[in-house]
Amino acid sequence: MAYPKSSGTTRLPSAEDRLGRARLDEQRGLSRLANVATRRYLRVTGACLAGMVGCSSPTGGDRAAAGAAGHGGGVDAAEASPDAPQPDGWPDDATQPEAGDDVAPADGSGDSATAVEVETVTVPTGGVSARLAYEDAYDNVAGGAWYRDSNNEAATLAWAESYVMMSLAAMFRATGSPTYLDRLAWHADGVLAQRDDHRGVADYRGISGACWRNTGYQPNGEPYCYAVHSGMIASPMVEFAMLVQETGLGREVAYDGVSFQQKADTYVQAGRDTAAVHDDEWDNAGYYVFRPDATFLPYAGKDQPLNQSNALGRLLLLLHDATGDPAYLDKATKLAQRFKAQISTGSHGEYVWNYWGGAYASPGEDISHAAINVEFTVMAAERGIGFGAADLEAFAHTFLANVYHDDGTFSDFVGGGTTNGSSYRAQAGRWLPLSPTRTSIYAALRELYEQDYAAAEVGSGSLLLTWAWLARYEPVHRNAFFYYVDWSAPDANGWREATAYGANLLIAPPDFTLPCVARVRVDLPRVTEVAQWDGDVYHTLLRWRPTGGPAVRWLGYEPRWPYSYWNDRALFELEDSFVAGQGIRVQEAAQPSPTRVTSTPPSHGSAGVPINYTATGSADGPHWWSLTTFPVQARIDPQTGELSWTPTGPGDYPFTIRLQTDQDHVDQSFVVHVQ
Repeated sequence: MAYPKSSGTTRLPSAEDRLGRARLDEQRGLSRLANVATRRYLRVTGACLAGMVGCSSPTGGDRAAAGAAGHGGGVDAAEASPDAPQPDGWPDDATQPEAGDDVAPADGSGDSATAVEVETVTVPTGGVSARLAYEDAYDNVAGGAWYRDSNNEAATLAWAESYVMMSLAAMFRATGSPTYLDRLAWHADGVLAQRDDHRGVADYRGISGACWRNTGYQPNGEPYCYAVHSGMIASPMVEFAMLVQETGLGREVAYDGVSFQQKADTYVQAGRDTAAVHDDEWDNAGYYVFRPDATFLPYAGKDQPLNQSNALGRLLLLLHDATGDPAYLDKATKLAQRFKAQISTGSHGEYVWNYWGGAYASPGEDISHAAINVEFTVMAAERGIGFGAADLEAFAHTFLANVYHDDGTFSDFVGGGTTNGSSYRAQAGRWLPLSPTRTSIYAALRELYEQDYAAAEVGSGSLLLTWAWLARYEPVHRNAFFYYVDWSAPDANGWREATAYGANLLIAPPDFTLPCVARVRVDLPRVTEVAQWDGDVYHTLLRWRPTGGPAVRWLGYEPRWPYSYWNDRALFELEDSFVAGQGIRVQEAAQPSPTRVTSTPPSHGSAGVPINYTATGSADGPHWWSLTTFPVQARIDPQTGELSWTPTGPGDYPFTIRLQTDQDHVDQSFVVHVQ
């Protein structure tokens, strides 16, 4: 039916929700980890990040040289289950060890025992299916090497390998697994080995600097280091350092035996050096310019396009996070202010702008380059610099009103215009940082990439990054329920057919202030619009094309309209040009069984002897194993549950293993007593 059938109650979101509750949870989680895990880590080891305010850093290890040959683009806050058991051997009222705490052995051996080093990470409680898709894609190019050993003469590092590095940082935020930081370190070391001063090559001035020159864009191959390339390449390296700082994982050891802490020191210094290369291009009005003496460039001496300056702005924000140096913040703030001054507001409240800035001329910047500006804006808004929640709303509206048309049609420009251009459509996923603001962005892009850019077929860095962001921002899943008066009885396969215009579905969010998604199997004979009820009116969310048979579509609950229609369920309407006997068909989803860990964990071990334990359990659909509390260097295979760890000395070592599905999770906590 077109209108609701009963009254409901409204739960109003707080002001925080306008920035995206999931995003705020991530920031709070990172803050807690920084204030607890990092503080304890510094107390135990005396270490710190290079340039970190209030401390001096130990000497970092040598930079690793390039590895195997190959060639071809914060952990969210989430609390453990409240009823999770205490680790075996710990009384119910005991305080469990936290990251960086020393744990005395249970046998009372005291000073003779090895101090137990324990890590704690926070694993987000959203869905896991996109994580598994990313793993399907990661080895697609050069067995996971992608472009780490390439140079940037043809911009391969800037427009391909940078996305791979960004994807690994995103996957760490999605999973809390140090494996992704280890992979990121391996890629970063290979890319650093390709820097001009390490390769022994120079730019057009004869300077061999801390940048990656390009010869492909200039008419006669003149070597030039572009600010946009420096920002794209160096930012994920500094992000590695920030993730180590925020989570206290500095004691973990990378692929080459060097600690994460030493890697972090190296990458912060590398970021500083790269940013400094472009100091002479900075204009204090809030932008970078092309060097005036680079007369072979058609725009020598002119201010750079917005996205090129803002790509370096991302690096500046991360460097300020890592070092506290106000000079980085000052430049980033001026970049944000200038970009905002170049933005126009469309007739529906959306933001539009040009590639070069200036007075808006339709259709504006292409969505690929614009994605760099969007990511910079999200980072700035998170830090309260130049942009805020209302701005993110306007950018999100740009995507939903101007870029998105339906589940297969996307405009090439921020103002609309042509659609599905081969250079642009596949880049729409780089707008996913706005999905915490609007769940419908996640749903629209998940549909697009599952239909047309399946993970198993991914062969470009930007597509790999999109799957990582689909994992990072994936909300918890919920099944859709039927408002039965609008639907026929189910057939033998659980399919129901709409019996009237405006048939309704219901979704039960885990919390009305948090987003969730439903994976719905449909058969759509006509164009169908999906709308969410707010207690007074319906708000159109998505537009689905005819499917020509059964297909999967994604439906996202928007916390901005937190209306409980019935029994803590939000109401959605499917709207088409209804034809009796040819209605929309939707298949009932099986209700998931509770997720359980069924295996018995080990309780004893011996120093120097690997612990043999493969966790097993029962879980419906895709599942993922994680460690949330673990000794240094312990790892778990996310798909098999196999624990890999060899204790180095006696003590009591706490573990918490998590089995997670798209809909829920369960934790198993235990202590291994090592002699």
